[in-house]
Amino acid sequence: MTENDSTAKAALAFQAGIEDLAAAIPGSYRERSANGTLLALTRAMVPALNPILSAAATPDAAEIAALAEVADRESGPAPWSIRLRGEPGPEIMETATRYGLTTTSKQPFMLVSLDGYGPTRPEPVSEVRVRRLSGDEAAIFAAVLSAGFGAPPEMISAIYMPAVLDRAGTSAYVAENDRGEAVSAGVAFLNDQYLGLANISTVPAFQRRGYGRALTEAMLRDGHTAGAQAAYLHADEPSLPFFESVGFRTTEYWTMLSAF
Repeated sequence: MTENDSTAKAALAFQAGIEDLAAAIPGSYRERSANGTLLALTRAMVPALNPILSAAATPDAAEIAALAEVADRESGPAPWSIRLRGEPGPEIMETATRYGLTTTSKQPFMLVSLDGYGPTRPEPVSEVRVRRLSGDEAAIFAAVLSAGFGAPPEMISAIYMPAVLDRAGTSAYVAENDRGEAVSAGVAFLNDQYLGLANISTVPAFQRRGYGRALTEAMLRDGHTAGAQAAYLHADEPSLPFFESVGFRTTEYWTMLSAF
């Protein structure tokens, strides 16, 4: 499989993961157009989690325009966005402008093969304990991400509720220090043999001490064991060196159009 093929499959897995996430959240709205463009409104107060999302190499501008009308009507107070691979064309930019989505964000889309994460790969020597959380520990997950990202815990809990964390294919993790305190967290979504990583963050006082690395590598090992052939994520520029250090490489850039 070429890198382009793997990137295209990962993009489709990401889209499916967003759709599945929305399906697990009560009160969400989902709609698929004929050529595959997705509208998924989780109703979180985060534009990226209420996207019109195209996984196609060439997005369908007409479908995006039609779904924008639906998003504007159905989203209520929740901010929404348009997310797509590469650069938006003039028709898509016109649609975005019409609905006030005038902020453009570029997002590195990174992949790593999990071929090297088989049983012969030794686990790193580390005193860090990494474990998967159950749904009844959703408050722990929200607390760590709140401290790491500086977001209100209730904003995180509105998405990562117990039913989501207990959903097949979704795995939330924490890394704990020697006192048993959760200091780093992240979530993985498995779709079609591709593992998507998201929301990896460490409490500021414990950053640059190996917790995020131990967490990420544990997620990749578990993903390989569960049948994933590769892992993907959206990064930002500050996090690029970290993810490159665990093997991820940028294969393309995505664009997000939002109101802020």
